[in-house]
Amino acid sequence: MSGEENGVSDDPGMMGKKKSRLRQEVEETLVQHGISVERRISIINLETKESHYFDDYAQAMQFLKGKKGRWYLATPGIRR
Repeated sequence: MSGEENGVSDDPGMMGKKKSRLRQEVEETLVQHGISVERRISIINLETKESHYFDDYAQAMQFLKGKKGRWYLATPGIRR
């Protein structure tokens, strides 16, 4: 099993930081539903499944100001 499969980076220049259990579960679920990796920042409302994509972090944070509900921010983004 490679480091990427168990949540640890294979890049020798990077320290092996393990993904959280929740992040690992989210990523596995996305793969099962055929959702691919996107280079932009993605913000998804976990209740309504509404998705928004941004080119930089500042734009994403500005969008989230005042928003209610459970939002998931992913970098790099995800795409259906």
